[in-house]
Amino acid sequence: MARVASELKQLSDVEFWIGFSVVFVIAAYAFWRMVCWFQHSKLIENTPTARIRSAPQGYIELIGEAKLMDGPPIVSPLSGTRCTWYEYKIEEKVREYDGKGHFRSRWRLVKEHISEEIFLLADDSAECVIDPDEATVITRDKRVWHNHAIAPPRRYTERTILEGEPVYALGLFKTVASVEDNTIRKQVSLKLREWKNDPNQLLQRYDTDRDAEISAKEWQKAQSDATLAVKRDIGQRAKMKQLSMLRVSPHKSQPYILSTVPEHKLVSRYQRRAVLAMVGFMSLGAMLVWAINQRLVM
Repeated sequence: MARVASELKQLSDVEFWIGFSVVFVIAAYAFWRMVCWFQHSKLIENTPTARIRSAPQGYIELIGEAKLMDGPPIVSPLSGTRCTWYEYKIEEKVREYDGKGHFRSRWRLVKEHISEEIFLLADDSAECVIDPDEATVITRDKRVWHNHAIAPPRRYTERTILEGEPVYALGLFKTVASVEDNTIRKQVSLKLREWKNDPNQLLQRYDTDRDAEISAKEWQKAQSDATLAVKRDIGQRAKMKQLSMLRVSPHKSQPYILSTVPEHKLVSRYQRRAVLAMVGFMSLGAMLVWAINQRLVM
């Protein structure tokens, strides 16, 4: 400690305050994470679980099973796993020269993707559409595997929510007779993907110049027809029943969480993170106070 204090006193004013500012920013970030994680744990712990059929409009908690919507299944591209949600990451191992005569290895991101396709959450009373866009998704199912047969070696990471898996959801609940443009776009994407699975029929319907290819203009026609088909289908379903949806809240103080980890374990997880952030904040704060004191006695 005496050696550190001696080196601290030898720093110029500019060097000292740059270092002080960096540590201060890290401490402030640790404090912010501590507050957020404590708030998350309290929200999860204190928000009562609603049943979908009788759920109030607004920010609520739901527990049910994940289900696929009608149409083409959702499949994770890496493993081919049928699921309701997926996230994957592809990294490659690279070696870099550090300028000190040494090489070091690290994993460099090549590609990543998070599914934004809607799915269903079902409890014993009804079903609710889940829009996973902007959700914090916590899963028990995480797979990591490597491929050393190629150069450079690659690492693959995949997380999924499987069909029939229990899901805890905390977000903004809305029951509407129709859906917003964002949801329509997603369903149009599903419809177009369904049509792409039958390329012969797609060509027969939209290849007007018979060149065995779908031009940009012909594809626009297909998109227009898919949009009309989706809106027509939504309108028919809206007449039969109302559509309930869980999505992200516009209020930053209301986190949007989807988790296959049970509620009580989720609370413990956020509490542990908050405690670690608090320890980090207090340690860095003490370090800053000590550094200032050492600087003053120069």
